[in-house]
Amino acid sequence: MKTAFINASIYTVNPDQPWAEALLVEDGKISAVGSEGEVRDAAPEGTDFVDLDGRMVMPGIHDAHLHLLFSGLKFRFEPRLSPGAAPQQIIEDLKTCHCHGPKDAAGNEWIIGGEFFPPAFGDEGVDRRFLDEAFPEQPVFLYDYSIHHGLANSRALELAGISDSVDDPRGGRFIRREGTGELTGELVEQARWPVMRAMPGHPDQTNAEAVAWAVSMCHKYGITSVQEASANPPALRAFRTLDGDGGLKLHIAAHLVWKEEGFGGASAAELDRLIEARDAWRSAHVDTGFIKIWLDGAPLPPHMTEAGLTADNAVEESKILIPSDELARALVKFDAEGLTVKIHCAGEGAIRTALDAIAYVREHNGPDGPSHEVAHAGFISDQDYGRLPELNVTAEMSPALWHIPEYGLQDGFRFNSVLKHGAAMTVGSDWIITESPNLFPGLQGMLQHGEESVDLATAIQSVTIAGARAVNREQSQGSIEVGKSADFIVLDRNLFDVPVDDIGTTAVLRTVFEGETVYAAD
Repeated sequence: MKTAFINASIYTVNPDQPWAEALLVEDGKISAVGSEGEVRDAAPEGTDFVDLDGRMVMPGIHDAHLHLLFSGLKFRFEPRLSPGAAPQQIIEDLKTCHCHGPKDAAGNEWIIGGEFFPPAFGDEGVDRRFLDEAFPEQPVFLYDYSIHHGLANSRALELAGISDSVDDPRGGRFIRREGTGELTGELVEQARWPVMRAMPGHPDQTNAEAVAWAVSMCHKYGITSVQEASANPPALRAFRTLDGDGGLKLHIAAHLVWKEEGFGGASAAELDRLIEARDAWRSAHVDTGFIKIWLDGAPLPPHMTEAGLTADNAVEESKILIPSDELARALVKFDAEGLTVKIHCAGEGAIRTALDAIAYVREHNGPDGPSHEVAHAGFISDQDYGRLPELNVTAEMSPALWHIPEYGLQDGFRFNSVLKHGAAMTVGSDWIITESPNLFPGLQGMLQHGEESVDLATAIQSVTIAGARAVNREQSQGSIEVGKSADFIVLDRNLFDVPVDDIGTTAVLRTVFEGETVYAAD
């Protein structure tokens, strides 16, 4: 199949040829880029010509951090709670959603949904009583707005074998009623795991449909390449089904979950076996050469489970989820096997702990291993910025909502500081936290971040070629160049010609993946 796209304003992200008028696609790859005349001369007989009416074209977007299966299930199959809903509204939402949850082996149909907002519960605080009254026999589990914590009703706690005598696990906490010690049902971090072990999974067909929908949403927002940040067993099965049927039109760097049973949807032992068998899950569009580790929690109230630094500049060790020696051993092994590791780090202390572990890896394995990543990278101590390039670590900046005042993250995500120190930087939506994987509002935010702002060209690089580099695909993706995959998008405006305030509302008119139009606006 041969298609020439002409009459366009093509921003290539190739410094040797920043702009072009036309491009030629043959068999899913770019075979010519240049003036319209040059492309017409290069076009073989039978080429289909598409006039883009002068629209801006740029490489397909790389989302450095999202959760395809979780997002597909959340927005397509699970009950959605009204924003900031109080208990009475939550019950109404759950009873009127007409959702059908998965059934466990005993036939119990679970209600699994979210997300609740703890401040909406007022002075009484979050407690399972209102769920017990409305659903005395049906198990219910609700995620909170951070996705790191949850609320289970009495039936769900019973099925999970949890009673008031349960001890807090390392890296988690069971919230208790003041004065009685009774469980409220609120589960912080790894205290979710027993309930999540008891929760049944969705059928494989449902998971495949959820992922297919999530991929279509990526296309709508111009995303052609992603880093799946929680590649657990059901997600991998869905990827394999879709790719085997020719329906996975997305490059996926699948980060296999290590140790985190909540996001992993399996026991730690099962996740270890999955990592060992990773090559069996590779396919045409799925690369399993990546690992995901959670080192701390979330920087959101009321629990604030991110690991920061104390007044004495020491790491808040109580909030570190993995002992340093265990983390170092794991990283040495993964690095030696050529696996790129993405480490969830919400606080300055977690980032320092991750960098210390990577420094140990570089000393032990040598400096030429994979470029590892600190995920989220919103809060980095001034003394640690320089360590990022020294240790060949990428700062992955997500979620792309730092510009929204309600989240209180404006002091973080210091793009200019990262780049000024010579470090690599990528950007992700963290779709599951955000309503969609749309990165254009974040792109605008990068240009309006005070002293930490960057210019538009740099921002675009962070969501294109920098992402390709982070997943070892720079030679085949990330820019519009001859020989690379024909992954590009057509926009409704030229980002370089409009006011910065208009960048966030940019709409994608067409998404092309491997030469095929996979999305076209109505």
